Amino acid sequence: MRRVFATLCLPLFLFACSDSDNTFNPNPEPPDPPPAGPTFAADIVWTEFGIPHVTAEDWGGLGYGYGWAYSTQNYCVVMAEFVRSAGESARYLEDGDLSLDLVMKLYNDDERIERIFIDALPDYLRELAEGYVAGINRYLRDTGVDNLAEGEEGCRDADWVREVDLYDLGRLLHKRILRGSADPLADLIVAAEAPDTVAAARVLPSKEPLRQVAALDPVETREALGLPSTDMLGSNAYAVGAEAVQGGNTGLLFGNPHFPWQGPDRFYMSHLTIPGEYDVMGAALHGLPLVVLGFNKDLAWSHTVSTGDRFTFYELTLNPEDPLQYEYDGEFRDLEPITVSAEVRNNDGSVSTVEHTFWNTHNGTVVDLGAINALLGGWPNAVGSIVAYRDANLDNLRGIEQWLRMGQAENLGELKAELRVIGIPWVNTIAADRFGDAFYGDISTIPHVSSDKQNNCVRGLLQNLLTDGGFITMDGSDSDCEWGQDEGAPPGVFGYDSLPSLDTREYGANANDSYWLSNPRQLLEGFPQVIGLERIEQSKRTRLTFVQAEERLAGSDDLGEPLYSNETVRQSLNSARNYPAELILTDLVADCEAVADWSAYSSDPAAVAEACGILSAWDTRHTIDSTGGHIFYEFWRIANDVDELFAVAFDPADPVNTPNTLNTGNADVMEAVRQALADGVQALLDNSIPLDLPWGEVQFDEKDDERTPIHGGSGSMLHSVITSSLIDGEGYSSIRHGNSYIQAVSWDESECPDANAILTYSQSTDPASDHYADATRLYADSGWIDMPFCEADRDAQEIDRVSIEE
Repeated sequence: MRRVFATLCLPLFLFACSDSDNTFNPNPEPPDPPPAGPTFAADIVWTEFGIPHVTAEDWGGLGYGYGWAYSTQNYCVVMAEFVRSAGESARYLEDGDLSLDLVMKLYNDDERIERIFIDALPDYLRELAEGYVAGINRYLRDTGVDNLAEGEEGCRDADWVREVDLYDLGRLLHKRILRGSADPLADLIVAAEAPDTVAAARVLPSKEPLRQVAALDPVETREALGLPSTDMLGSNAYAVGAEAVQGGNTGLLFGNPHFPWQGPDRFYMSHLTIPGEYDVMGAALHGLPLVVLGFNKDLAWSHTVSTGDRFTFYELTLNPEDPLQYEYDGEFRDLEPITVSAEVRNNDGSVSTVEHTFWNTHNGTVVDLGAINALLGGWPNAVGSIVAYRDANLDNLRGIEQWLRMGQAENLGELKAELRVIGIPWVNTIAADRFGDAFYGDISTIPHVSSDKQNNCVRGLLQNLLTDGGFITMDGSDSDCEWGQDEGAPPGVFGYDSLPSLDTREYGANANDSYWLSNPRQLLEGFPQVIGLERIEQSKRTRLTFVQAEERLAGSDDLGEPLYSNETVRQSLNSARNYPAELILTDLVADCEAVADWSAYSSDPAAVAEACGILSAWDTRHTIDSTGGHIFYEFWRIANDVDELFAVAFDPADPVNTPNTLNTGNADVMEAVRQALADGVQALLDNSIPLDLPWGEVQFDEKDDERTPIHGGSGSMLHSVITSSLIDGEGYSSIRHGNSYIQAVSWDESECPDANAILTYSQSTDPASDHYADATRLYADSGWIDMPFCEADRDAQEIDRVSIEE
């Protein structure tokens, strides 16, 4: 009856509303559309220590809110990284790097970024990325270049500040992925210069000098190549299962990346939410539009830098008649020239354009290895060849979607399924869930070079020399030496099932040594060298990582009842134990006190004797109130290189506890130890550092003329890492690397994870921000942020709230 009534009334309604001439218009003008809604919209709640909680109804809004919130605290840092990623640093930045610029021009060109990023993104990730750059640009428009941050990392009034787009973001992300390969190798890639003439290439030096080159030290070779060491990129992490957690019901995750304290390799904390679709809290490196290590309601994960190689070298045999051709399967192929240009600001302020030609093979770009040894450089080198490098992470942006989907995982099984994408570029993954499962895996992007392939394809003098030095180099003239392929894996890299991993209900851990020791009762063996080395001595930091775990399981430390809790895993870090000191300090002090006169070792024997007394009372910790750590550190910098320092040698059957015991029975060793102590004391005296200062007065961070004492110390000794340089008259006041975003996550019967975290250097790089140093002061007091994941906890910590749209 209601429908009939509506039909009968329709003509009457039309008649009553008709024009004055009572003429019915069958084609009326359509009404104006309702006002369009915003393209991007987000709500942001700021909680203590400057953590933004961004909530949006869609991916574009989430990216927009996050990009804007991040920019309010660190805009200039990401803008400078956009400049570097575009190959414009020598034109605009004081620390510009022309070699890196040229390499970015080569590997971050528009065509590549379109192919691997813009055109490859699924719709929802494209929306996230578009929103992220729009949020960054919104902050710039609202603030203006003349009101941007000042300070060491500021950019107020800088001529390189501009709005950015998806190409800029793609270039930044690709540069991040190449952090373990093309980025640090830039000087070697640029150094490869083709000869001007055939005759020049025929003038070959003798091969004999290369035969005289001693075996290459892997650490020194890595430094020569410019690759980051664990002094610049490192980490510790524990994944603890129910069997090792007090209560025995849930898992626990502890993660502590050791990253720079300045620049774009810092972390930034956030909480990103699309209701019902994505809800993750944690941290990301500056410029990344999503959380890359963190936690959700049921799962937590962290990363540690892995030992896996990201590239291999190929030795190429040149055509004796044409140095721009190389042999491949019995035929000669042309090297492909690619010329790029970059701008450079000269000392007088003018700008010049520099052109450079790179030379590509089907397996990558030609490099010059003269930085390792002059005989390895040149075109050709001492054995008449050239070397190309193939990069497994070139064109790899798979990790962006992978990290996002990891954040959506509800348990370890789902997280491991996402790891099968093999997009993570250069880190291990350590994870635990509320159901009591724990996981370690080096599921990262690693060239598919099996042990058989390495054995068959590393041939000749140069290839063996480089491979023994830690960098696999194969015969580039033979197609049998191409990288292999696993079913379902990206081209040329190992798949999930070929990579080392550990599933456990006890614990797994990593501190940047290889996968081999991830649990002392479940050693992982039988993997190719390209992934890592097995049955070798572990670093002191790795050993302490496992010593602490084994003591915690037994309850033999000073932290109370056995097994882990969220509190005890944090206390382990804050204890700042020095493992070499635990191994040798008693014997060192005994020998020190037995020396009646230090005149044979030092020009200030009284100072060395004083140091002996201070060390005898030292608690072997690097907490801020502990006294003596700086004496031992300067001693250890020297003594660590003494041959046969330990009486008990490394035993692969006991990698956690060997080597050990100061070799007091060896007179030559003890002479070297005494001299190391005297020289260490002298280093402190030469820098006007009193011997009896507590650690917090020797190591500190200074912001706004305020010194904040910093606990922790060198990664050569401690699990709690702070890398700093000794400054004359100050101490270890130049902190450049170490503990960064640290998180401890566990669960109980509630829906809310029990998460505690700290960002050691604080959220903001803007000296005017309230969050420029607040978390640093909290860290100095061994404090932690109670991470407010659930809404009620968030609201209880709220310090500000804003809604933004565009």
